[in-house]
Amino acid sequence: MNTKSHPPKQTQTQTQTQTQALVRRLLPSSSAPMALCLALAVLGGCAAPPSPTAPTAPTAPTAPAAPPPAATPPASAADQQRRSEFDKALDSWHGATVQELLRKMGKPEGITRRADGSFDYRYSKSTRAGADGRPAFSCTVRYLVDARARHVVGHSIDGC
Repeated sequence: MNTKSHPPKQTQTQTQTQTQALVRRLLPSSSAPMALCLALAVLGGCAAPPSPTAPTAPTAPTAPAAPPPAATPPASAADQQRRSEFDKALDSWHGATVQELLRKMGKPEGITRRADGSFDYRYSKSTRAGADGRPAFSCTVRYLVDARARHVVGHSIDGC
């Protein structure tokens, strides 16, 4: 978890606009590998064994199948750069009050009290792809809020 404390350098409106732009830029490149994997999975189910019509002579053994592609390709330099920019944009929320966070981000999906007394404010964004409704893109950001000061003191990014 990133728990650096920095005074806000930009207005919250500028930060929110930058964060939204970064999330929009993440969506197309992040959904392409998932869509490719989904298409390969669907196409893999299209092959069906031949229907039994008449006995046939035994066939020669076939070559072993190639291993399946990796489920998650390694992050490219561009993906790492976008993630870094997104993380820096979220750093600007450190020091903001809970009221500012709620005013700009809306009601969180969940608030969890941690063992040390601080709070986790969880915000998630996901998109749907195809008829099966499986998420093509999912990102969760958790803001760590100090219980006494009621200020954002850190954040973490899950997924994206």
